[in-house]
Amino acid sequence: MEKELSYPLDISTKEAFKEIARGIPCLLKLFYRLLCDERTPRQIKWWIGGSALYLLLPVNLKFRNLKRFPMQLLNYVDDIIVIFTVVQRIFKQTPEALLEEHWDHDLSLTDWRNLLFKIKTDIQNFI
Repeated sequence: MEKELSYPLDISTKEAFKEIARGIPCLLKLFYRLLCDERTPRQIKWWIGGSALYLLLPVNLKFRNLKRFPMQLLNYVDDIIVIFTVVQRIFKQTPEALLEEHWDHDLSLTDWRNLLFKIKTDIQNFI
């Protein structure tokens, strides 16, 4: 059953996170398939590779004097915002036919993108 979503979404941030988490394996498959597909533009392949490298590198900003909870939380929030922004950019610059061909989640790609946008916006409004 496909949900009808529009922004602002009438779904809580917590529920949106759950839906996005359910779609992460599909997103990883999508990125792998885009990397293997020769029709994928080269710059998209660079963005996918760069995001994977960003996630795998253990480098993060560490504030020695700011060990309180809110400042430690910023280390994770900035990663989430960067990843959501890069994923949105990949979605925006990849031909729609390729995305639809390789997406295999029960939630449509448009609805999943709306959830990403909602969470990114909610986090930015929170900060």
